[in-house]
Order: sequence, then structure tokens, then C-alpha cells
Amino acid sequence: MLLQILPLTVLFYLTTGQQKNTTLPATLLNTTKIMKNFNIPPYSKRPPFPFNESITINIGFLIPKDDVEFEDTVGYHKTASAIMIGLNELIHAGFIDTTKINFKFFFRFSNCSVLQGTKTTIELLQNDNVDVFFSVACQELSDFVSVIAASYGTPLYLWGPTVSTYIVDSNQLRSVISTSISTEDYSNSIRCLVDYFNWTKIAIVYMTTSTHPVCGYIQSNLVNTVLTTTKTVVVYSGQINTSTSSIVENLSAISKVARIVIVCIPLNEWKRKFMLTAYDLGMANEEYVYLLMDLNDTVIENIAETIPLWKNSNELEDKRDNDALEAFKFTLLIDKTAENNVDMEKFAKNISQGMLDYPFYCNETACLKNANDPNFHYSTYAPYLADTMILFGLALNRTLSTTPLLYTDQYTLKNNSAYSFDGFSGNVVLDNNTVRYGYFFVKYIGNDSKIYTNMIITKNENKTYYVNEYETSTENEIWWNRKNSARPLDTPICSFLGNKCPKTFWEEYYIIIIIVVITFISIFIFTIIVIILFQGYRIRQQHQLDMLWLINYTELKSIKIQERIYGKSIASINESQRTLNKDIENSTHKNNNNGLCLNEKENRRHIAYRYNDETVVGERFPGSVIITTIERNHLRMLRNIDYECLNKFLGLAETPTYVIVVWKFCVRGNLKDLLKSKIGEIDPYFVVALMNDISNGIQYLHSSKINCHGRLTSSCCLLDSNYQIKLSNFGLPFLRKFVKRSYEEQLYTAPELLRNQNLLGTKEGDIYSFAIISSELLNKSLEWPEDEISHTKTDIIMKIKNSRRGTFRPIISYEIKERWVGEVINIIKDCWNEDPLKRKKIEIVIKMIKKSMNNKKISMMDYMFNKMENYASHLEAEVMGRTKELMEEKKKSDILLYRMIPKSVADELKSGRTVAPEYFESATVFFSDVVNFTNLCAQCTPLQVVNFLNQLYSQFDEIIEKFDAYKVETIGDAYLVVSGIPIRNGNKHGEMIANMSLEFMKTLPLFKLSFLPDYKLNLRIGLHTGPVVAGVVGLQMPRYCLFGDTVNTASRMESNGMPGCIHISSEMYELLSQFDNFKIECRGEVMIKGKGLLITYWLLGNINNNFEIKINDSNTVNSNDK
Repeated sequence: MLLQILPLTVLFYLTTGQQKNTTLPATLLNTTKIMKNFNIPPYSKRPPFPFNESITINIGFLIPKDDVEFEDTVGYHKTASAIMIGLNELIHAGFIDTTKINFKFFFRFSNCSVLQGTKTTIELLQNDNVDVFFSVACQELSDFVSVIAASYGTPLYLWGPTVSTYIVDSNQLRSVISTSISTEDYSNSIRCLVDYFNWTKIAIVYMTTSTHPVCGYIQSNLVNTVLTTTKTVVVYSGQINTSTSSIVENLSAISKVARIVIVCIPLNEWKRKFMLTAYDLGMANEEYVYLLMDLNDTVIENIAETIPLWKNSNELEDKRDNDALEAFKFTLLIDKTAENNVDMEKFAKNISQGMLDYPFYCNETACLKNANDPNFHYSTYAPYLADTMILFGLALNRTLSTTPLLYTDQYTLKNNSAYSFDGFSGNVVLDNNTVRYGYFFVKYIGNDSKIYTNMIITKNENKTYYVNEYETSTENEIWWNRKNSARPLDTPICSFLGNKCPKTFWEEYYIIIIIVVITFISIFIFTIIVIILFQGYRIRQQHQLDMLWLINYTELKSIKIQERIYGKSIASINESQRTLNKDIENSTHKNNNNGLCLNEKENRRHIAYRYNDETVVGERFPGSVIITTIERNHLRMLRNIDYECLNKFLGLAETPTYVIVVWKFCVRGNLKDLLKSKIGEIDPYFVVALMNDISNGIQYLHSSKINCHGRLTSSCCLLDSNYQIKLSNFGLPFLRKFVKRSYEEQLYTAPELLRNQNLLGTKEGDIYSFAIISSELLNKSLEWPEDEISHTKTDIIMKIKNSRRGTFRPIISYEIKERWVGEVINIIKDCWNEDPLKRKKIEIVIKMIKKSMNNKKISMMDYMFNKMENYASHLEAEVMGRTKELMEEKKKSDILLYRMIPKSVADELKSGRTVAPEYFESATVFFSDVVNFTNLCAQCTPLQVVNFLNQLYSQFDEIIEKFDAYKVETIGDAYLVVSGIPIRNGNKHGEMIANMSLEFMKTLPLFKLSFLPDYKLNLRIGLHTGPVVAGVVGLQMPRYCLFGDTVNTASRMESNGMPGCIHISSEMYELLSQFDNFKIECRGEVMIKGKGLLITYWLLGNINNNFEIKINDSNTVNSNDK
């Protein structure tokens, strides 16, 4: 019978001692933690109980019964007593006040049938007036029950397998509270795990029945989730049934497209059959991963008697448990069962015994059998029912503690249920929709056939699922039976059909290997050839490098040094500078033949040659020498040295009997010859400059691979044409180590070298030699003057050797000491110290020399140039003075010339070029004449007439300077001016002459004759515009003259004009008409000589200068300022 009303309606008054307590003592709930999580106020802060009597809450239950399919999961006989377990936990934890609350339970049975379950639900709501409704979550049935409960406003608590997405996402079903996990959470957990493993291709296999439709929902949610929120592609999705053919068909299709298979099968026996089929098809191997979702919490072996997945649960043995186990080792089990601290064996006993006790008193066969079965196992979701009762009790407690009048209100109970607690089914956490969060555990079967938990999948604060490994676990543990414990690929390397397996290394790359081998052999042969060629090139390069320093002896032509014509000496330059002493020139000329490095006695070792059209010096070394690689490198290094304070090494020539070292020849001899000449006064700056050059040369040698000079003497300090010291005879230790020092060289050699017979020298020895040479420069004589010491050179050398305290040294003249800087003398004394370690380093010596000269740049060339510059400055000042005088005279001459001839013409004549006559297309000619000049001359003396004209024309000349005009000439009282010549000015020439004429007339009344104060001077002016020819006439007293009819016409305009008037031609009128500022009056036709009747005009004024000529009837002129 599917629908059955429980014959016993239980009225349960929760008072201590009224009922038989058969449950175990409560130990699960943590009161403090729950009060905090549920925000339940303490008793002291709760409002008073508003009811006078205890309240009774009617609870309706809808649960399957007598159905084998549901018996082990949510069946009545193995589940219902969990209500009392949960209630007992609430009572013992103090969350239910037994003096104020009564419960009535109404049980109805429906085996997840939608039609019958809906009817039963309505009966509970209408007939029994239940306040709260508990229903198992049977997918389609729970959807209908949720709608009905919401319509009646009754809170609905769902428990059991899963709830549908419809209930979770619906905004209208506000009365539903679920301790079951939604199918959407299952789908999201799988999607999250697939993303975690970076799989992009998956297949889905699912099984649905009329009583188990859950996998269909999960498949639908999973496909929709995967296709819309991730990059993963569902390459295959198939529904199977319990037949082997259906499983084979789907697995065969999957093998061609996927290796990651998501499996959703409700019952374990069907899962086993599926995996055995995969095993038989050879699809249970390391390429495949099967993600098995456990919907009934039967994977984890919480009870020892639980049958593992791979065990056959049927009575008929198939003896394939081992095969099934091997197949299941290639699966990952997705389970929502968590481990907790509850004693589940006692929980099972409490379930079986509770069904016999109050309020159930079940005496049915199933209940009696379970109570007597020592291996009894409660139903899968019994813990969920117990937790559901606890959740309701906690929500009721919070409601009565805050809003007691709303203790049956669906929204209030729903809101007060959205909290968390640790229950029998694990950690119960509800979200804002009061649907339980899903905690999923990723498990695998180890090599020891035990099930291990490796990962957990849960939600974060953003309600997004994520994967987290256990602290003591790693992902590699899951793949223990895979090659290298590596994560399987979603696409096999050999492709799904196995026809694209990577070839062996030889098969894949044999062509490349052959090519590489051939290439390697070719490269090897090529390398051998290159090495041989390189060796040949190196030999040739070595020969070419040797040619830099190797000189053929036949190229050296011996010459006599006297036949050499030298450049200017010191004296010749001093004579031009008038600063240095002429004795230097005499000494230089006198000793040029000894300037080869050593003295006359040793000249047989040094010979002058001609080499490449220049004079060089060859230093002979007896015998022959074997030139090794080290010596070759040394010679190349010497050849490449090009330093201003070192003499240039040119090379080495070999003969059968001796070796010749060739050096550049310095035309001004050596320092020793200069000192022998008794040169007299030398500028101290000259001495310091020489010391600075020597020290710079030593510094270069000390810092180079040469290391030291070794045989430095004043004979090795050569003077080039610029009077700069160049050290010579350095390097070549492989030759010098066989040549003993001469006595003269020993006079410059440090005592320790004399005692040790060191022929190559040291840096400290060079410092000592530098001090001896410096003392010679200060004393202006040789190191050991013969007039002061009567000893021979041998005696001097012996004294130097035996003087252990360094007291025997050259004496520096006191006269020099008094006249010269004391620091330089101290430098010298420090440098010839007996102890080599106390001698100054050459770098310090250079700094001290510069310091003695106040850190000025020391250069002999600078010194010579300064001398010449002083002389040049004096000469330049004198030349500038004379030049200035010349320029003043030239300026006067130019002014006079420009007054006689136009500037441009004069410049042409000055440059020596002839000035050809030039034609001008348009120019304006001015003619003027003094009225009654003859009568005026009769009244004056000739001298007065000249003075009068000079004053008048000077005034006119000043006016002309204001305009672009040129005065051609004056003949008596006639005045000729032109504009537009010799520099063209466009059409401005007419305007210029017109304004100039008006300016003449304007200033004329101001002109007074000193000898005739009352005489009024008057002019006639004529203007004409036209073409003219201009040029210079004559060589003696040349004049710039105008030619052409324009000049004649201008003269006719003047002669036919009237006193005080400006008479212009019609051409002039047309030109001035282009300007708007001239006042012109037509005169009419006038008979002009040689021209006939011409229309002429009077120029009266310019409106811009406030002057106008008035013409009256009597032909007289008045000037009026307006």
C-alpha cells in the first residue's frame, strides 16, 4: 500500500520523566558555538514568553515505506527514528524548553510518486493543519511539494538525496529549507575539478530511472555550466541503461573522442557493472579517468560491514571482484560524505532500537529484524533527517528568542535557518537561500585497495567552488598507477584512435640525423681546412707583422751626418723671438754631428743612415740573435709605440756579424751635447719643461710592458725640432743583457745596480738616473764637472758603489738654489736616495714638478709659442695702430671720392674694373637756375659771388642727402640733379625729385646774402622724366656725366619756366599722378625750342609738408605756410 496513514497519532509532551528515554546521551551539539552561529541571544536578554500555556507544533512527515528501492536510502524502517535522535540532541543541549513546547507528528507514506505525494501533502496541510512539513527530496515530487507548501505558507524542510535546481533558483519558493545538496552543486563541483586538472575535453555518461532521475538533472546542469562558463568542451554525452549493450555502445563511442569520463549512475551495483564493462573493453587503463559521483553516500566505509563498490552485492557470485577492483583503481570518487566525531555504530543501534520505542512502537517484521540484526546499517540519509530536526529546533529556538509570535511563519523560520552547525551528516552550512552547501571529497582507491581522500571541493566566500588539497596529500598520490605519477591527458598522445602515435626518435628524425651527421663531417672537414688556412694566414700575418719592424739591411744607406741640412736651431728661433740666448744656436750647430745618442768615443756603435728618404740612427749590437715569438711580440710592441716623449723605434736589421737597431733621428741633438756647450743663461721654465718631458717618458715606460728604461743618461735624451725631449735606447732586453755598461753610462746608474752588475735596470734605477740628469739641467753642466772633482770616472764610480749612505752625489749650484724653486731640488734629492724603496715613484715626481709650477701645463712647445705670441702681440699692436691711421686716411679719401662720383661707380673704379656706359629706362632730371644771376653778379665782387654760390649749394647739398638723388654737377648758377641713377629705384625717382624741388623752394626764403640783406633770391626749376645714358668720362679728373634728350628737355623746362615756379613736363606729370599727395596745375601749351608746342604743368606742392607755391598774375612767387 503506497499511501498509508500511520494508525498512531502521537501527542508528545516534552517534559522530563514523561517518556521513556531510549536515546543515547547527547554529545554532538556545541551550545556556545551554535548560539554564536545562529545569533541566539542568551536567556537574560530574551523577551518573555508571550503565551499563557505551552504551545503545540504540528509536524507533518512525508516518507517512503515498504519500497525496496528506497529502503536503504530514505526508507521508513531504517530512517524515521532519526527524528527522535535529533530532538533528543536539542533537549539535552537546552535548545528546546520542554515546559513550553509540545510536538505532534503526522506521518504519511508516499514512495516518491508525484501524483500520490501531491495528494498526501494537501491532506496534511488541510486536514491535519501541520505547522511545519518535513519531506524527503525526491526530485520531481519535491518540486511539487515545494510549490504546495509555499502556496499554503507552511515552512518545508527537505532532506534526502538532492534537491533540484528549480527549487534553488526559484525566487517564489521562499518557504523551502534543505539539508540536501542541490544537483547544481554536484555539477559545479565536477566542473571545478575538471578545470583544476586543466582538462578541456570530457565525456558524460549518465543513467536515469523513474525512481532515480537525479543524474538527468546533473547531466543537464553540467552541460549548461560547462558550455557557458569554461573552456571545457563536452565532446560526448550519452544516457545508458542497465543493459550491457547500452554500456558497450556508449563506451565504444567515448573511446573515439574522450579520455576523461564523468559517470553519474544512481546505484553501486550498476556502477560496478559499468566499470567491469570498461575493463572488458580495455578502457580501464592509465589513459582513462572516470569521475564517479556518489549520490547515496555509500562509498566511504564508515561501518565495517558496508559493501565496497567493487564487491558483488547480489546473491549470485560472478567472481569478478578483483577485476572490478582493478577497474575502480582508474576512477576518482566524488563523495559528499565527510568524516566526523560521531560514533556511527551507536547511531545505527539508536536507529534500530528507536523504531521499537516511543513514539513509533513499530512491531512490523522489518523493525523487529533490524533491531535483532547485529550488522544493521541505517539508511543512507538517516543522519540528514536527524540534522533536519536539529536545524528546525535551532531555528524555532531563535524565533522564540527573538520574535516568538512568528514561530510558525515560513519566512521567519527560513531566515533563522540560514546558519551552520556540526551535525550527524557532517558540517551543515546553509547559504542565503537556505540550501545546504555541498562539501565534496575527491577520493581514490590505493594500491592497498583502501579508499583515500586527497582533495576537497567547496565554496568560497564568493559562492564559487574551488579545489583544495589535503595538507598531507599531493595530487601525484591520485595518479599512483599512472606512468611517472603524471596527470592523464584529455587527448592521448597517439590520438583517440591510436593512429597518431609519435614515431621513435630514429623514425622521426632519421633524415635530420643523416643530415646532421653529414653536416658534422662536413663541418669537421671544413674546420680542418679552416685551421690549415688559418695557420697559413697566421704565418703570412706573422710575416706581415714582422715586416713592420724587420728592415732589410740593403735599404739602409750609410751617410755622414755633416751632409744633413737641419732645420732652424734654438738660436734662429730665439733671434726671431728676441728672447733666448744666441749661445744655444752655436752649441746646437756645433754638436749636431754628435746627436745620435752617445759620445764620440762610442760613435762606432751608432751610425746615421738614410732609410725611406729620411735620416735614421742605427745602434749596432755585435753577434747574431735568434728571434723567438716573445722577441717578435716585443719588437711589434716597440714598433707600435708612438708617444710624444719617446723616440720612435723604426725596426731591426740583421747582418751576419751584428744587429742594427734603427731609431728615428732627432735633428737638435741630445741633452748632453747641449749641456757641454756651456749655454749660459737658460729660462727656469725651460729647465722644468725638459724635466717634465723626461719624467713623462719614464712614466710611459714604467706603465708599459717595457717596465723600465734601464740605461737612462742625458745622451739618451734627444731634442726634436720642437725642442721636446724624446727618450731613446729603451727596450730590447734580449740584446742589451749581453752589452756591458760604459763608464759614462755607469755615472748615471743607481748604486745598487752597479754593485749587482744588473744590466737591464729597474724602475728605481730610472728614478736615480732622472735625478742625475735633473741636477745637470739645474747646474747647466755635466753630472760630475771636471773642474770640481779631479777624480777619474773609475774613481767616481767606485765612490758611488762604496757610499752606502748616499753622501756622494753631484753638488747642485747654490746660485741655482737661490734663484730656482726649492721644491725641485728636494725632488732631486729624494730621487737619488741610497735606499731604492725611499725613492719617489715617477707619478709622484710628475705631480711634484707640476706643483712647483703651480699646476700649470708644462710644455716646451707652449713655452716657445708663448714667447712667439708675446712678440706677435707686440707686433700686432703696432700693425693695428698703423692700420687704423691708414683706414682713417682711406675713409677721408673715400668721402671725397664719393662726393665726386657715385659710390657704386667709385667702388667699381677702385676695384680696377672699367665702368661701361649704362642705359637707364627711366630717370628724373632736375635743372635749376638763379633768377637775375647776371644782375646779381654785377652788384658783387667775384669773391662774394663764389661765397654766395658755395653757401647756396651747400644748403642744397644738405637737402639732397635726405633723398635718393645724386648731384651731377654745377655750372655757374645752374644746378643739375638726377634720381634713379646710378642705382635704380623703380618709379620713386619722380617722387624723390619732386619733394626735393619743393624742399628747395621752401628753404629758399630763409637764405640771406650777407652783403645784400634785402635781396630776395629766386629760382627757376625744371623737371622731366625719361631715359638717359650715364657713364664716366675721362681718365684725368673723371666725371660721371648724363647723356640723352631727357637732359635737354629738363633744361628746356627750366629755361621756359617762371621765377619761383617748378615747371614739369607731361611725362613728369604722368609719373607724379601715380601718387595722390602732389598738387599739380596745368599750364597749357608752351612753345619749346626744338620740341614745338608741348603741354606742361606747374608743381605747386605736397599736401603732406604744408607748403604750396602760389602763382599770381604778375608771375611772381609767394611761399606761404598753411
